[in-house]
Amino acid sequence: MHDSPSPHAGLSRRRFMSLSGQSLLALGVTAVAAQLIPVTLLADEALPALPQGLLRMGRDIYPHDRLNDLHYAKPLAELVTQQPELIADGLRELQASAERRHGQPFEGLNTEIDRVALLREIETGAFFRAVRNALMFGLYDNPALFPLFGYEGSSVEKGGYLARGYNDLDWL
Repeated sequence: MHDSPSPHAGLSRRRFMSLSGQSLLALGVTAVAAQLIPVTLLADEALPALPQGLLRMGRDIYPHDRLNDLHYAKPLAELVTQQPELIADGLRELQASAERRHGQPFEGLNTEIDRVALLREIETGAFFRAVRNALMFGLYDNPALFPLFGYEGSSVEKGGYLARGYNDLDWL
């Protein structure tokens, strides 16, 4: 006889099969989402050249661990092209503030708390608003990224959300 309980003692065959099905479903959803994302976003594209600290700032404003730097860099590079003086002046002030307070550049600060405190000081200024707006539209208005955020896209053309999965978000 076996005195110690099996590590799977509370796991019936039915429960195991239901868990296996959920795992397979998750793998299927991941595979479908990967197919919806254009290959260009998944490829090893070179990051556009950005001024020091701008990418770190963008990732602190809209932190998404699942997005790679390229998703942030593209809209930020467009912003640098459109408003080079505003970005250069704003970054110069942000870097000076980081150096004064912490003795190192903004992107060199290891704690998010320190970086966010510096960003809160400038959040009402034109520089911060420009970066925030560029990323807001660059990330959240990008149909290629919708699957990564769990957004299924517009539903008006398909009868509205009530008729197609209004309650299917299980992560909210």
